[in-house]
Amino acid sequence: MPLDTSAPLPARLGVVASSSAVGGAVRRARAKRRLREIFRRNQHLVPPGCDILLVARRAINQLEYRVMEQRFIDACRRIFKPSSDSQ
Repeated sequence: MPLDTSAPLPARLGVVASSSAVGGAVRRARAKRRLREIFRRNQHLVPPGCDILLVARRAINQLEYRVMEQRFIDACRRIFKPSSDSQ
């Protein structure tokens, strides 16, 4: 079956959580699950075709979910804000 190239590709996510930065397997898995869920719930903020790489840091174990989500939303709005040149 031929690939439909007319449809825009969805935004994609990659998550990195190293044991030296985040901790053991349980902490790494939890951090990655939380980051994937934040992306899933807010992927409408990311333009189609964009690839996002999130790198978990040590502080992720202490952050509340809502704080992490708000930081992701703020970053997306700052990075993907419409440029004034496109008008």
